[in-house]
Amino acid sequence: MTTLALTRTTPPGRAVLAPAAVFAAAWLASAGVLVASGQGFPVFETLIGAAYLALAALTIRITSDAPFTRAAAGRGRLVAQVAVVAAVVALTAWNGILFHEVPGAEPLPVWTALVDALGRAGDAVSGNGNYVANPVTYAVLPLLLLVLLGARPRDLGLVRGHRTGRVILLWAAIPVGFLAIAVATGQLTLSRVLNRLVSNAMQNGPWEEFLLRGALQTRLRALLSPAWAVVIQALVFGAWHVGLGYTTTNGAGLLPALAISIVHQGVIGLAFGIVFERTRSLIAPSVIHILANTMG
Repeated sequence: MTTLALTRTTPPGRAVLAPAAVFAAAWLASAGVLVASGQGFPVFETLIGAAYLALAALTIRITSDAPFTRAAAGRGRLVAQVAVVAAVVALTAWNGILFHEVPGAEPLPVWTALVDALGRAGDAVSGNGNYVANPVTYAVLPLLLLVLLGARPRDLGLVRGHRTGRVILLWAAIPVGFLAIAVATGQLTLSRVLNRLVSNAMQNGPWEEFLLRGALQTRLRALLSPAWAVVIQALVFGAWHVGLGYTTTNGAGLLPALAISIVHQGVIGLAFGIVFERTRSLIAPSVIHILANTMG
């Protein structure tokens, strides 16, 4: 329960225990689906998740409570903002389903045409279509829509933050050490590490963090408790990776794909959500996300 307490001054109570129980139930059900479908118990993913949650617990210990900026919009407008973010999350998740060639998935006429056009622009500029498509669809588009609906950029995590530096140092120790050893032992070249860093920075880290933490978590937090906001965005983050889960489970089906996504990416999303909650900024989770992807 420590990792979901979010503050050290408030004792664990129903406000924390209920969302924690929901996440635990979703995780256990997902692990059961994997076992029942012949995928086996997710030992590796469990160990990785435990490491992420341990670091999240340490994040709570080295930070102090700092109030979030109150949302300027009224409840009705906040609900509209959540609906818009949910739509963008669903559309971008569909991109992943199409990319991983899940059977039965068909392009969405207007949306897929837009993503394809952005991809072609990215190919022309950088040789990688995702360098344009992902930033625009994950961040630029939802940011514009939210601002039009009354959100302020500083309400979406676009600020310096609280104890950002020390949190980054805590989380960076393992991936930086791992990558340094890999370069020193010849398992990776320095140029390959730098290429990975650039690739993940351009395609994934900050843009996924904006969509799931900056856009979704902050809108949920303005309507719900901090713990519920963290848990809901974590489960959405897991489900958002269902296309990758389909490949990971070797095409076993959508249910096992969703299960492995909740077991693995869902826990990572939980940890990143705690980092965002404690630092109040997208800087730390974005840097951590890039380093974690670069490492593995």
